[in-house]
Amino acid sequence: MAKTTVHFATNRQEKVENGEVVDFTDQLNAKSPVWLRYGAAEMVKGRKSAPAFDVAELRVAPEQIPDPGTDPDDAHRVLGSEQVFEGLRLRLIENDADLLLLLHGYACTFPEALSNAAELKTQWGTASTPLETAVFSWPANGTMTPWLDYASDRDDARSSAKAIARSLERLMDYLGQLKRADWCKADIHLVAHSMGNYALRNALQALLSNHGGRPLPRLFKNIFLMAADEDNDAFEHESKLARLPELAETVHVYFAGNDRALTISDKSKGNPDRLGSTGPRTLTALPQKVSLVDCSEVSDTRSLTDAGHQYYRKRAEVLADVRQVLDGKRPEQVTGREWIPARTCFRIRPGRR
Repeated sequence: MAKTTVHFATNRQEKVENGEVVDFTDQLNAKSPVWLRYGAAEMVKGRKSAPAFDVAELRVAPEQIPDPGTDPDDAHRVLGSEQVFEGLRLRLIENDADLLLLLHGYACTFPEALSNAAELKTQWGTASTPLETAVFSWPANGTMTPWLDYASDRDDARSSAKAIARSLERLMDYLGQLKRADWCKADIHLVAHSMGNYALRNALQALLSNHGGRPLPRLFKNIFLMAADEDNDAFEHESKLARLPELAETVHVYFAGNDRALTISDKSKGNPDRLGSTGPRTLTALPQKVSLVDCSEVSDTRSLTDAGHQYYRKRAEVLADVRQVLDGKRPEQVTGREWIPARTCFRIRPGRR
């Protein structure tokens, strides 16, 4: 059976059996919320529709951080990030691929996070732009108990901000240390789905704090904000997402007014209007690097559980749209869209189903 390799970083608590890490729980790592483990998983097509992929093999990179005060001559430092980044670099060169990083959303277990990454690798990648994927899995509960799990996941997303920022800084440091002869030609892209956008907002604030407010390096070719469970005024405030465009060449906001999951977030959780429902609240100060895509006519996946919230990986028209973006087409060149001047956004047209 064909396997799909995905990579990961996580600040979840390890589940250990016979001295081996076999899974990760829905809790923050007991050592620290910023304690990171890296690795890779081999995924195979699932026997059920959800999740789309099952974990066939999990490989957690060894990590050994000497205790403070350890004699430097006795210390043996092993960073899992270095092993994973180097393995990814070689895969990117071998497959002439781009790298896609995923921040998953609410109620997502660790195996489901790996499955979603594998699904994006196969659904968003093309012959002209193949992808390698990696997911940062923060400790979402994986269940949807009304009120309790949403609030718990939101707390954990916020608590994971420094860990996400730390993983991005490690990646920047690794890239900065490469010799020119070791560079690959890959572009790096980021996709945040649902509550992953709230995690991204808080990670952005951690990055800005770590950089003393200085301009951030442009790490990504594209950032995709999909069905964002984030305030629709986020681009108006530096305390939210106003400075996110510094990290990318283009930020793409995909939203749907009939996303029922975000309607629940809005109405029942006391949140302001959601970015993933309405798009940005105002367009007057929106950076030119931000591209808006209305998915209201293509959000239905004919699944009772999806609630019009999973179109980014399940609706053919959206998949075709994203593939063209990754292939390098400018927003106005992507076929299957129409420009809506009154709303200053593109709208994806539905195809035959």
